[in-house]
Amino acid sequence: MLKLSLTSYRSNGIYSWVNSFSQNGAVIVPDTIAANLLVRILRAAEAEGGDRRVMLAAVGMDEAHLRNPLNRFAAPLALRFFKMLEQHFKDPAINLRIGERASMQNFSDLGYATRLEANLASVIEANVRIQMLRQSMFRTIFEPTGKPPFLLWECHPDFTNAYAALIEFSVATYTRLSRQILGEAPILRAVQFQHKARFHISRYEAIFGCPVEFSKPETRMEIAARQVFRPSALANPELYTAASERFEQPAKWMAQGKPDLAFSYFYLSSEMDKSPPTLDRMAKAFGMSERTLRRNLVSQGLPFRELLDRVRQDLCKLYFMEDSRSLGEIALLLGYSDLSAFSRAYKRWFGVPPSSVE
Repeated sequence: MLKLSLTSYRSNGIYSWVNSFSQNGAVIVPDTIAANLLVRILRAAEAEGGDRRVMLAAVGMDEAHLRNPLNRFAAPLALRFFKMLEQHFKDPAINLRIGERASMQNFSDLGYATRLEANLASVIEANVRIQMLRQSMFRTIFEPTGKPPFLLWECHPDFTNAYAALIEFSVATYTRLSRQILGEAPILRAVQFQHKARFHISRYEAIFGCPVEFSKPETRMEIAARQVFRPSALANPELYTAASERFEQPAKWMAQGKPDLAFSYFYLSSEMDKSPPTLDRMAKAFGMSERTLRRNLVSQGLPFRELLDRVRQDLCKLYFMEDSRSLGEIALLLGYSDLSAFSRAYKRWFGVPPSSVE
């Protein structure tokens, strides 16, 4: 299979930290999918009515391993996962529906801040740059200067049919992302797939809103240029910069040979809004004992409680800059069981209660 390198993508912009964190792709295992992406897919499948416990058991996937957003799963498991979804829902098109649902919801999701870019072209480019952290099974390329602008999905020809469901899911996610940024349905000039149709073409066309062709030389999606470069109502340069800078520190820790500190920062950022983060649960996700992880974090500069407090404070700043959520929602997103506990923490961090901030 293709071995890809992050150096094939531009390293500027909001995700400039990706190269340093991944050591220019050296730490990204080829032909794998990240737990962070699988969790998003699972969340969307649950929203469709799927049973999480049954779905995980069907592919032998461990919940603890999923909790670390940077954990990687081999391509065969990812393919079994998509096959399981079709069987679980008794619907070969479930991958398209889940692609329509698998959106990033808050700053705990890697890539959420890409939506703050100036226009759809910039949003797509940022998501392409972060792709290797999500999966390295195939490559997505964006050509904003095309006439019209287009996305390509590059997959080794020997695996075109095997990866069909996953690639269809990916195309559907970019369609959904485009609609979210534009605030309207994207005008797709064409959607073409390299593989054969897996079910009736009308179901594809209902999702993409344009003619869909199969058995073409490449998988390609074309978008109207007037939409791609139109200023986005979601653009927020200040928040965009702050969200990017948040990851510079764990990237530096990684470069300094402090991987447990860096991985723990990402773990806690991702886990915060899902369940109360504990050292024991995080150690299991990393495949080590609680005692070993506690010792490693101390030796690398931050004990668990101090690191947890730092992650919460960093995320809190972003949510207040975002200025679109209630105090109660922010408290839950930061892992606090009640608003009073969050208020005490906020006052300790910033010297004033959160209710005093306009």
